Amino acid sequence: MQNLIYIILTEILMTPFIVYFLYYTSVFFHQLNTKKISLLMLILSMMSGMLNSINFYFLFPKTFLNEVMAINISMFEMSVILSYILLSAFNGNLRRMTKTHSKWISILIGWNEISMAILLYSFAFGFGNEGAYLNTINLFGAGITNYLFTIPMIIEMVFLFFLNLHRGLSGRILISIILMQASDPGLFGGQYSLYLTGIFSAVMVFSLYYTLTFIISNRDKLEPGWAKIFRYFIFFIFLSAIGLISSAFIQGEFGVRWIIFAISMGFSTIYYFLIALRFFDPGTPDGIKRKMMETMKET
Repeated sequence: MQNLIYIILTEILMTPFIVYFLYYTSVFFHQLNTKKISLLMLILSMMSGMLNSINFYFLFPKTFLNEVMAINISMFEMSVILSYILLSAFNGNLRRMTKTHSKWISILIGWNEISMAILLYSFAFGFGNEGAYLNTINLFGAGITNYLFTIPMIIEMVFLFFLNLHRGLSGRILISIILMQASDPGLFGGQYSLYLTGIFSAVMVFSLYYTLTFIISNRDKLEPGWAKIFRYFIFFIFLSAIGLISSAFIQGEFGVRWIIFAISMGFSTIYYFLIALRFFDPGTPDGIKRKMMETMKET
């Protein structure tokens, strides 16, 4: 009962935070300055570091060394991002939002989601008793495919979709990712995974058809950068297919067998945020600058 309270509180606190960060960054992308970009990254790194520190402390024996390690995990994550911020500021690249900053913020938000998923799964199902190495792999594999991860993810993805910031091919890919997240074969662990695998396979084929038909019928009016965003989507489909097939051959706990598929779900999460935070948008300052340079060369 106590762990259930922890799960509910974590979901209630974290999901609105991440939704707000996504909304704020998406809507005010071009208005973000040095102070706001730095603050976003620092808060996100603090959140993920806190989640991972709590998870380490919760799972491993309560020794002095492990308590120090738990603190250092949080400090290490913050140090990496702080170093990036200072280096960007020193190079003069932090005055405005760029694709590089967008990429890092997307990765940080995705890592927060993954960290929360692992923490919630460990609260709900424990760490196991197969050894630290295998249990860690199982925790990643089972946690990232579990409904405790999928439910807040879908809430955030649907919220972003209804902001109507992305249409055309980007919109179709966002819908496809939402559908595939919702039909994840690992939603309930080993239970119903065979049936959900069939559903996911059908959704995956439909999503590929859904995007390809749009490209074929609108090839003369596709948004700039469509080829790059579609290559990422094909890679996600390929990785998901490998994960489905490999789960039948890898031995061990459910999360160990589904680790490759879990990686594909983690990739789709970050990929979704990259789209939402305009990484593929040629209208970002990087894209505008490149277009101006090309025009100057032509003249």
